[in-house]
Amino acid sequence: MNGTSDQVLEWISHPAKERPGATVAYVLIILLSGVLATLAMGNNPWWGMIGIAVLFLSGWTYFLPIRFRMDSEGVRKKSLFGTEIKKWSQVKSIVPDKYGVLLSPFPSPTRLAKFRGLSVQFSGNREEALEFIRAHTAG
Repeated sequence: MNGTSDQVLEWISHPAKERPGATVAYVLIILLSGVLATLAMGNNPWWGMIGIAVLFLSGWTYFLPIRFRMDSEGVRKKSLFGTEIKKWSQVKSIVPDKYGVLLSPFPSPTRLAKFRGLSVQFSGNREEALEFIRAHTAG
């Protein structure tokens, strides 16, 4: 990447669709948890439904598609629940893993990074996305 201001990288990440085997396992665990909650609470199905809803919502970034857009200004993450924006000037370090990268506002690792940073999920574009990020940050 040459860092020109007109470069844009866009993609949609949908882990549930990209990893069907893991999705089946994840859904089975959620459903089993709902059944166990129902049984543990005296066969009251409401507890099972609440448990299933909570577990689904806690994993929404896995189940629902998320649109990412990177340009010379920063990163935009758009989902059903809203839009998050992180300017490159706010990124002090990057923490890549197998499925994505955390853009952290802290220069060194800290537990707060997950809450204050921006998590970017790859979708078959790991190297391209990391190259783009490194070209626009000191990371």
